[in-house]
Amino acid sequence: MAEKNGRGRKVSRRSRTILIVLLVILAVLIAAAAFILTRTKPDPYTGQGDNPSAGADFGNDGLEEGETIDPQAPTVNEDLAEESLETPENHSVSKDEGWTHYLLMGIDGTSYSGHSDAMIVMSVNDEEQRVVLASIPRDTFVYVEGKGFGKLNSAYHDGGAELAIQTFEENFDIDIANYFVVNFDSLPQIVDLVGGVTLTLTDAEAEHMWEQYGAWGVTGGTHLLNGDEVLAYCRVRKIDSDYKRNDRQFNALMAIYDKVKDMSYDKYIELAGIAYENMYSDMTIGNMLFFAKDVMDILNVSELEHIKLVDTENSHAGTVSGYGSIVMVDDLTQVATRFRENLGIEGYTPSARVQQIAERMDEVLGR
Repeated sequence: MAEKNGRGRKVSRRSRTILIVLLVILAVLIAAAAFILTRTKPDPYTGQGDNPSAGADFGNDGLEEGETIDPQAPTVNEDLAEESLETPENHSVSKDEGWTHYLLMGIDGTSYSGHSDAMIVMSVNDEEQRVVLASIPRDTFVYVEGKGFGKLNSAYHDGGAELAIQTFEENFDIDIANYFVVNFDSLPQIVDLVGGVTLTLTDAEAEHMWEQYGAWGVTGGTHLLNGDEVLAYCRVRKIDSDYKRNDRQFNALMAIYDKVKDMSYDKYIELAGIAYENMYSDMTIGNMLFFAKDVMDILNVSELEHIKLVDTENSHAGTVSGYGSIVMVDDLTQVATRFRENLGIEGYTPSARVQQIAERMDEVLGR
């Protein structure tokens, strides 16, 4: 028997299952996509990453206190960075009319402890028929309640999804409705289960894939790629830039998504097992149904949009003693403003909390 949701649309049990599975798979793929963009080389401070030297003891890289390897990057006043900030009495997170924001976090490995090494805000607007993904580097320097200034990915490590959401809301003024936490063991499994995906490679991309990531036998041209080959394709960066790598990753994401949409019902059930084993959320099954329906309706008529909240145009990266590799935004209030500009929101003013954190960040970085 068909069920009827609160907005009057009838949804069969079979359609309900497919929609929920598609939502979960979409969340897995999106979060995995962000993860790929952040893991192509080891953190020079911790040694973590995909490089053969990963896990090596880098110590403090010979840096003195507060010193950075990037001469253009500010240094950090560590004592001031650790001081707590009292929340302004008039603080409230901005409500973006027509938009609902979801936080997708990717955790490396099979458990859900540790750092959130990938973070994306997924913003949905039913009326405008838009789905926008806003990514941000895991090493972005932010204020974390109870800790002081540090890396964005440390919030999940220190306080789970609740503290991660609070950190996003306070630093970027984004009201998070729900979250999804995903680990990344599922990406190659999903690609292989759908029978691989077809992508067009340049000769330079193919050469780098097999030289750097062991995708042996891959050549330039249009090919059906398996899970490991798709992962290698998404990791390619050194032949051009992060922007090109971002294009490659979203080419792969949409190729997978298109393949998933055309699968048989039996395949959905198999994918459901993979997806649910690698994800959890605070969203109820009922709300997942409504959300999945909205997202799929939009993506049937609109392109998935992607923006970068922080990039080389509005930040500096450096390795700083005591923090390791960090990304320091030039102006935190401008990050929040830029987000609204990309969504087409006019007349936005950063919240009192964002302005307070931005002012303290300038002091911490000696700007």
